[in-house]
Amino acid sequence: MALITKTFTYEGGVRIAEVPAGTTTLTLHIWGGAGGGGGNDAGGDGGSGSAGHYVTKTDLDISAYAVVKNIAVTVGGSGEGGSTGLGASGGTNGKSLSNYSGGTGGPSGSGGASGSGGGGGGATVISIFADGQDVDNTVLAISGGGAGGGGAGRLSTGGTGTNTANATAETPGTLGENGAGHDADGGGAGAGGGGADGGTGGSGDQGDIGAFGGRAGSNTVPASGSADDGSGITPGGKSSGYYSTGTAEGGVAQTTGGEGRAVLIFNVPSSASYKVAGEWEKLDQIYYKVSGAWKNIKFGYTKVAGVWKAIFANDISFSINYAMFGDPTGNPTSGSAGVAGAPSVTPGNIGGGGGSNGGDGRGVSTSCQTSEWGTSNTDTYSGTTCTASDTSGGGSGSNARVICTYFYGRGEFDLQDLQNDTEFSRNNLGDTVKIGYWIWAIPLVEWMRRHEKSTHLWPRLVINATRLFATTRAKELSYKMGARTHGSVIGKMVRLFGEGGCYLVGLALKPFVADKYTKFLKEYDKDVNLID
Repeated sequence: MALITKTFTYEGGVRIAEVPAGTTTLTLHIWGGAGGGGGNDAGGDGGSGSAGHYVTKTDLDISAYAVVKNIAVTVGGSGEGGSTGLGASGGTNGKSLSNYSGGTGGPSGSGGASGSGGGGGGATVISIFADGQDVDNTVLAISGGGAGGGGAGRLSTGGTGTNTANATAETPGTLGENGAGHDADGGGAGAGGGGADGGTGGSGDQGDIGAFGGRAGSNTVPASGSADDGSGITPGGKSSGYYSTGTAEGGVAQTTGGEGRAVLIFNVPSSASYKVAGEWEKLDQIYYKVSGAWKNIKFGYTKVAGVWKAIFANDISFSINYAMFGDPTGNPTSGSAGVAGAPSVTPGNIGGGGGSNGGDGRGVSTSCQTSEWGTSNTDTYSGTTCTASDTSGGGSGSNARVICTYFYGRGEFDLQDLQNDTEFSRNNLGDTVKIGYWIWAIPLVEWMRRHEKSTHLWPRLVINATRLFATTRAKELSYKMGARTHGSVIGKMVRLFGEGGCYLVGLALKPFVADKYTKFLKEYDKDVNLID
């Protein structure tokens, strides 16, 4: 008896071979591609993508397909992670056999920098077909792709992609849906995974808040086989001896998920022996010489009563087909786009379940609740406690105060200095200076948030220097406004070069980017800090 084990990883194509003569059974272990994580924002991390599904079956009878049929193995790719920015594109979809790919993550809103949604994972598909038939004519097994995580907003983290499936009503029904975007300022939603039924994409939400995650694709499980959809980012089947580290693991925030994997074990009974010195030895390999080089014969067959029998078999040769593979994007989303307005949730009840909107699990950290939702007075988020004097835009969202409020949220900036800085900026700085500031300050704060836990020298140097410049400038302004008895020489220099530099940047780029900042200028009535 010959057991031939074939291992397949993601290659961006469909592997095809003739089912060998004499094959009786097939044992399979397959994992779908995982979903990517959503993009980050001031409210925290994007939601994690969900793990690719695991399907296994021992000794599946495929004897009827031997010689007369082909077997196709398509390993699903991983969904890409989302990113952060104004109208940032969602993560690209995990590819698979055409029509079995995941969806593309939803874009973030163009009204302010937020996180986009993660892409959905591609399904891993094992199928049988005859020459001239569709490659998925007879599907033996499918492991569904994981869902993408939702992008974060200024007021919360993003929702997680779900491990459970929810079938799309779109056509083709095996293709995952794209995640919904946001029409104003907020996170883009996670995409659905590909599968026997493609998963639905998540929805955006109201306000500058995190979006929902997508839904995973479903499985096709052979009779008496089993499936494990995993838990969160952790895939099922990790205890299998055929699992490889990283396979099908869901992507965390802004991270691509793990690719799928397939291990197929063909049972090709064969027997051939020859006698050496009176002892029977098994024949399992034969070589022949071509142009002076020995070549291995991988199969040997003989016909018995009109039926081909294997003398020996030690490999199966698979070719690869790229034309049958991949989808540029997923099905249209069934999710709803996010809209402007006050959030319909509060820090106390967010994350209670997405329902038809997709995966939830969103949260508001203590620091975000303090710096973003605030503790007094209300602003455009009616019904919340986000204030114009003690909240942090974190470099994103619709809050125009950027660097100072980032450090205030970390407990590293004096509230009185922040209020004085805000008042000065409102009354003394023109639109050109403000726009010139936002152009570089928003990306800088996003970069600092991503690296604030780094122990490397360069991130620490940048963060510490930025804090020094911001706090000394604010102290100098407080001194000029009579709130401090001493000013700051460093603060004077930051004002001199910083305000002038921002004016020049704004003057050069304002004609090209002014529309992106109209909402900031209108909603906050020119209420913004400059180098802070």
